[in-house]
Amino acid sequence: MKNLLLASSLVLVLAFPLTRADDVDDLLVLSRAIPRNAGDLQVIEQVARRIAEKVVPCTVGVQVGNNHGSGVVITASGYVLTAAHVTDRPGRNATIRFPDGTTVRGKTLGMHTEADGALIKITDEGTWPFVPVVTLDDYPYPKPGDWCIATGHPGGFDEDRTPPVRLGRIIDVNETVIRTDCTINSGDSGGPLFDMQGRVIGIHSRIAEQSTINLHGPVLAFQESWRQMRDGEVYPPIPESRFLDKLDIDRDGKITRTELPDGPYRQLYDRLAEKFSLETDKEYSISELRTLIGWRHIPPSFEIRAYDSDQPSEHALARERFIRGREVRTAFESVVTEVQKSIVEVRCNDKRVALGTVVDGGVLTKASQLQDAIICKTHDGRMLAATVAHVDEEFDVALLKLDEPLDAISLSAAESVSLGSWLITPGLNGRPLSVGVSSVLNRKIAGLPGVLGVQIDTDETRAMIVKVFPESGAAAAGLQENDVIVKVMSTDVSSLQEVQGILSKHRAGEVVTVTVLRAGEPVEFRIRLGMREDIFLEDERFGSGRLNGELSWRRDDFPTAIQHDSVLQPDFCGGPVVTLAGDVVGINIARADRVATYALPINVVQDILKKFNDGSTEQKD
Repeated sequence: MKNLLLASSLVLVLAFPLTRADDVDDLLVLSRAIPRNAGDLQVIEQVARRIAEKVVPCTVGVQVGNNHGSGVVITASGYVLTAAHVTDRPGRNATIRFPDGTTVRGKTLGMHTEADGALIKITDEGTWPFVPVVTLDDYPYPKPGDWCIATGHPGGFDEDRTPPVRLGRIIDVNETVIRTDCTINSGDSGGPLFDMQGRVIGIHSRIAEQSTINLHGPVLAFQESWRQMRDGEVYPPIPESRFLDKLDIDRDGKITRTELPDGPYRQLYDRLAEKFSLETDKEYSISELRTLIGWRHIPPSFEIRAYDSDQPSEHALARERFIRGREVRTAFESVVTEVQKSIVEVRCNDKRVALGTVVDGGVLTKASQLQDAIICKTHDGRMLAATVAHVDEEFDVALLKLDEPLDAISLSAAESVSLGSWLITPGLNGRPLSVGVSSVLNRKIAGLPGVLGVQIDTDETRAMIVKVFPESGAAAAGLQENDVIVKVMSTDVSSLQEVQGILSKHRAGEVVTVTVLRAGEPVEFRIRLGMREDIFLEDERFGSGRLNGELSWRRDDFPTAIQHDSVLQPDFCGGPVVTLAGDVVGINIARADRVATYALPINVVQDILKKFNDGSTEQKD
């Protein structure tokens, strides 16, 4: 009956398969504990691409008051599933934005607080693109090991970006939480998690520091409360007062002295009765008691059911079988074996700083990672000295020259990358360093100027440092409070505005020279500029700081890049990205955040090489 209620009250289409229902081979591959080979991986890719095409248009941005998140349209009439912590309570005005730019109005309805789910109804007239939700009739239910797809709007709705597609596996499931290794981030809250039939099985809720702890409210948990959610109710009900609720022993919403057992609760009630002149034998509702006691009304908060990642269920997926686990990555080895000969490890100060891609004429790598003397380590262990021949500042690419020739990688034109296509980052040892799928197709990556990481006095006659932020380039270089900046690069400065004017022309990751007066003596420093959010913003519960992991110094302001969801260390950027067919489709250029790695498309790499060969870029002595 409850399943029928879902269909009738929300007018859901419950049978809307996005994969071929009669394709037994696909289902067999998807059900395997680990992919056996590239053929199995191709099946997973084909299914992911079909689903991505269908679900992206239905993944919306949601704004309720000051809360921003994501959601998914689940009926043609405009019911939207999102997170309870995005809507906060029923009856609020909402703004819903579709990926094509369409903006409509809505009203928040009910919530399932323990599983962090909520409904919104679009109030503007129209028929809307939608996707189905999983129901109690859709057995087998989501379970550990199932492949899944996440979409949403990490970092907030961006009209120049489609909702990023991410692929992963279910790691653990309980009544109120699905855990996956589909990476999600701030702004994804309320976005959808799909099974490999394109049905919504979860709503993005929260994350932990590890990239494999991404928690989603299971749609099956909402089955008991669809009618209440549609009717604007909160399920389970939130007590008006958590304090007084503890005195409601028989859970009828009312409190009497006689229902309280002898002990601390009755003694507490007696003290309240004495202080506020309550009638000891009278029955009071909780709201009435709250008024008599004089507590001002504070909208009740809800508590999302906790998940302890240190105590997974006995059926939880083994780490080796996560999407980037050792056993799964083994299936990709045949794809990347040959490419290893054309990859080097770029080392500075006896430490890896990047990978390099061997091309005709040298090695391409990430320019902002380079420092001092450069050594390139080859796949067979040789250590070769290298020098910087050319730099393209716009794309953060450097061409290194070596004394010995190496096997150049093939940069022939490859097929265009589709959403949901596998993208593999090979290593020197013939194994993948990481795997992921294309999340967003080529687009401009906007950026802001880099920062020193200091606070400067607003005095218009001098640029005195009043604070040096920890973890900044300024702190690492040794700048101190009361230092007075007198020169940036080759230009004299005497105010905050003049310092900002010069730095506005430089990106994060670039090294600038800064001269300060310290105790009346000039001292020069070389400082690597940082990203504003790394230095000036403190960690939040969801999506910033340590939750993003280690990121590239320079990770924005690229004229064009492909976004993929491979989890990659910053010092693994600079190497090639290949498809299942073994084609090189780009070079990794930045680890941007928890959900995004950027790669320069192959046509851009070819253009950069041509400019290097033509001598139309900066040449290093």
